Amino acid sequence: MYKKYELIETNYEDRYRIEALKDFQLITGEVIKTGDLGGIVSGKHNLSQEGNCWISYHTAVSDNSRVEDNAVLKDFSCACGNSKVSGNAVMKDNSTILDFSTISGNAVMKDWSRICDSSTVSGNAVMKDYSCAQGDSIITGNAILQVFQRIQYGTVTTDLLGTKNLIGALYAELGVVPQNNKVILYKTVWSTDNPDVFKSNHRRNFLYKIGKISRVRNVDEDVFKSCTRGLHLTTLNIAKNYGGDTILECEVDLKDIITVQFSKVRTRKCKVIRVYKEE
Repeated sequence: MYKKYELIETNYEDRYRIEALKDFQLITGEVIKTGDLGGIVSGKHNLSQEGNCWISYHTAVSDNSRVEDNAVLKDFSCACGNSKVSGNAVMKDNSTILDFSTISGNAVMKDWSRICDSSTVSGNAVMKDYSCAQGDSIITGNAILQVFQRIQYGTVTTDLLGTKNLIGALYAELGVVPQNNKVILYKTVWSTDNPDVFKSNHRRNFLYKIGKISRVRNVDEDVFKSCTRGLHLTTLNIAKNYGGDTILECEVDLKDIITVQFSKVRTRKCKVIRVYKEE
């Protein structure tokens, strides 16, 4: 078999730069010329000699990760761990794949997106805008992950945010399934002298009262914005990582949810049920 590239030693142990041994064109349109330098690898096992797969100068493939077929890494992207990049997949714009994850088909990663754990991205899926596929999630079909979405449960085949599929987004990000069009979520707050009244983490003059509805004025209705005006709630496990001395259990009506991003729900209002206490 005629080799496509050779390894060139660098100043770092077990790190080599690749150099092209023939001319060929990438699926992204760039033409690689004989003598062109590519990215950094740990060894020949990281990049197949077959097909037109390539990793550009400012990229790296390390550990037991492998790039094959016509896949392309460019623009400071990285594959590490035991990950696999194959088919016509393209990674660019500082995107990262690691652990035992795979990306294949015509899938594209860009804009600092990330695949980790044992996630699978395939089909015509697009990941962008700091999105993340983690856990054992499957991203396929015509899925679009964007704007800080963190998918970690089940299979996503569409644009959950663009289609405003809140039920799908709740499960995919948080593993939450609505009951009677309502979901139970949690909020970390600060206690006051009144055992039934609590202060917001971010706006200390905003109060949560047991048994009452909490609502925000001038809520940002843009589903594509993250960390903007509204009430932000999440699952119990995630809430435990936030600041505050009390966790509130709250009920949220589906019709009041604006978006699900960054492992959080942004809603117009919620009903405070009780103070959560470890059993």
